[in-house]
Amino acid sequence: MKKPLYKTGLTLASALLLAVSISACGPDNSPKSSEEAANSGSGNATPAAKAPVKISYLTFRVGTHASAKMEEEQIKQFNEKYGDEVEVVVEEIPSDAAYVDKIKILAASGDVPDVVMGKDGINDVLIKGNLATPFNDYLDKDPEWKAAIGDDAIASNTRDGKVWSISDQKQNIGYFYNKEMFEKAGIKPAETWDEFMSNNEKLKAAGFVPLALMTGENAWTSNLLLAAMIGTNGENGKAFMNTLHPTDFNTPEMIQALNMMKELLAKYTTKDALGAGYANAANAFSQGKAAMIANGPWMIGDFSDPAKSSEGFDKKVGVAAYPNNSLISTYEVGYMIGAQTPETRDAAEKFIKFKTGLEGQTIALEYGNVMPVSSEVQPSDALKEKYPIMVESITVAQKTQLHYRTLDSIVYPNVTDAWKNLYPKLAAGRATAEEIAKELTEIAAKNK
Repeated sequence: MKKPLYKTGLTLASALLLAVSISACGPDNSPKSSEEAANSGSGNATPAAKAPVKISYLTFRVGTHASAKMEEEQIKQFNEKYGDEVEVVVEEIPSDAAYVDKIKILAASGDVPDVVMGKDGINDVLIKGNLATPFNDYLDKDPEWKAAIGDDAIASNTRDGKVWSISDQKQNIGYFYNKEMFEKAGIKPAETWDEFMSNNEKLKAAGFVPLALMTGENAWTSNLLLAAMIGTNGENGKAFMNTLHPTDFNTPEMIQALNMMKELLAKYTTKDALGAGYANAANAFSQGKAAMIANGPWMIGDFSDPAKSSEGFDKKVGVAAYPNNSLISTYEVGYMIGAQTPETRDAAEKFIKFKTGLEGQTIALEYGNVMPVSSEVQPSDALKEKYPIMVESITVAQKTQLHYRTLDSIVYPNVTDAWKNLYPKLAAGRATAEEIAKELTEIAAKNK
């Protein structure tokens, strides 16, 4: 009887050894370490921490840029809150123009950053190149975020039912003026364009350069005035400045505005305006070398910045609407998802949601004087006290009755690129306003 019992015991022992051997191997039969084997059945194993998802982000809001502090604070607070989930790899680009050029080059190769600012026609480039992901699904899953952006802001960046970008600010843009220079010239902000042109002449007669204009880059400060001239010129002008991708620039409103701009460039601006970039124009106003500059409230912080303006300059600055009680009022194109994998798309969406949600809008307002898209975000008492002109800007915006968009937000990217070559021709008399309008029409037609 003992012999069979011995055989049975041996068989059981062998089976036990085999079971232990199998349990110490993974699904692919690769051996585990003794610690892994011990933990596999204990129920006390701690999963390895998942590394943050890396996303690439290029930004022009650096250095002396008016929105540099805002950008820095948004990224800092995002990292504090979500740094263990998402790692934002930031590449700094020295200027708006350099940023636009670089993104277009990257888009040509099909390799754009995971998060992209769609300014100056970049949105068109990414949409046409199939390089962007719509936000529809993300917004539908997050009604609070959708509400924080608002229907109007969402509609402004929707095409054929797809939301291609998320706006991070509302742009209410008039112009700033030097109250001291206006007082010495005996003038007040103009209510009509005839009065505006008369103000320029009176400022010049008083020894001041009236306007801080620029024709380089995207001709930003000049084109704000051009947009106002067109947008206030009857129903046709208003309709033109609220039309996405206009193709016919051969209109009386455009030609009249170009002729006015020719006069401004020839008689009422700084000597370096032709070819100047934004920094030149901003410096001309902040250093008291020009009496007016068309620009938005994000510039307000510059007026009390000793690195950009003379001491006490902020007390000299007023803000005004354009003639005909009008204002440029539009939503910034905002951020797009350029990421190409599900994991990086979700991470990019998380970063964009932070920047454009109530938290990001609050940071933008407090650190960058950027108008929020949500009415829930209001300036703090500290901000009102520090920048009273911010409150004045809001008041001016609330009183205006006629609104239109910026040229950058409505025209094709190649039209935006053309201004730096067309304005010098117009100013020097090498082309008439009619000829410039014809060239713009031909340039727009290349997009068909």
